[in-house]
Amino acid sequence: MRNLARLLALGVLVWVAPVYAGLIVVPLPEILTDPNEGNTYGFLPVLLLLDRNGRLENIIAHDIRYNKITGWFPAFRLFGYPTIDQRYYILLRKSQKIDEDFVGEYERDGMLDGAMNVLVNLSYFQDSRLRFYGFGNETKESGESNYTQDKFATLLRVAYRPIEKFEIAWQGRVETVSIHHGGVTDLPFTGTLYPDTQGLDGSTVNGQSFGVAYDDRDSTTITNRGTLGAARVEVVDRALGSSKSYVKYGFELRHFVPLRERFVLALHSVLDYLQNANQAPFYERSSLGGVKSLRGFGGDRFVDSNRFFSTVELRTMALRREMFDVLTEFEIAPFFDVGEVFSSARTVPVDSLHFVGGVGFRGVVRPQVVGFVDMGYGSEGPAVFTGLDYPF
Repeated sequence: MRNLARLLALGVLVWVAPVYAGLIVVPLPEILTDPNEGNTYGFLPVLLLLDRNGRLENIIAHDIRYNKITGWFPAFRLFGYPTIDQRYYILLRKSQKIDEDFVGEYERDGMLDGAMNVLVNLSYFQDSRLRFYGFGNETKESGESNYTQDKFATLLRVAYRPIEKFEIAWQGRVETVSIHHGGVTDLPFTGTLYPDTQGLDGSTVNGQSFGVAYDDRDSTTITNRGTLGAARVEVVDRALGSSKSYVKYGFELRHFVPLRERFVLALHSVLDYLQNANQAPFYERSSLGGVKSLRGFGGDRFVDSNRFFSTVELRTMALRREMFDVLTEFEIAPFFDVGEVFSSARTVPVDSLHFVGGVGFRGVVRPQVVGFVDMGYGSEGPAVFTGLDYPF
């Protein structure tokens, strides 16, 4: 797999060389701390490809990292931005042990004179680092278990704006999942510790969702001002070929307030519900923890039928300068996360909140690229996450 990644990277470079004005290499070390993965060390040489106008059009980010759970884990990533309204992403990763990821994604906005957005995703992965602590908002660390999820998934999303700022959307996803023993040998297998949990024997999911949204943000990628308010419902039913039947519905609010030139106050809240939850696989239920919510806990630290979480962060531009011939902004973003999961829809979801405080460090190349390192601290200690795109 490592040789395949190298050949692909070389092939892409040979193919694009005649049409690019610049090739920039940014060598980056990788030192990560994740509650589920422990410490990860690696090296990430990022290749930035500029078009003849100096605009960032492609990123090649092939790396190799080491973690005691996965062993050596080489990867090839290609990010493409053919126009300001298009992007694509290819990921190929294969670890020394169990884990692997193969992802292809394409998104185009601005179709039908700017009224339509289309997103297509095809992915397959095996992840041996996943955790399950049982259901509930107060599960103990002593109940930690580990499993491997083997998933093949396809997704198509089509959104249409009949009038400016209002959107209606349909999304279809089909997933097949199987569960196996995990890669963390000093933790019990989830199927042993929680043998009656729904979903251990695998599942097929055909989810059809519909949503409406109000969106007046100035950018969907790097937002400085505006509001997104959205409501959605997803039906997963045996009549559509799914293993079980249940309904998900939820609400989301994002609000961005510019404060002078250097500051943006960013607020995010989510409220999700699951109807007929006892039929849903445990990995389909609402969860908190990880890079998108409660950044002081590992992924899926708390799982139950429903969830609420909210985040506030102050995105502060600390420095703007040309780095490697690319205009880059460096942000510091102190943040505060709160959230809880709960079983009953009648529960007031603010009576037993978990709290996380932390700070994020971001590198921004407008109009499309954000790289981040977010460090959070919760009741179980620190966590560090890294990746691309804002958490919201």
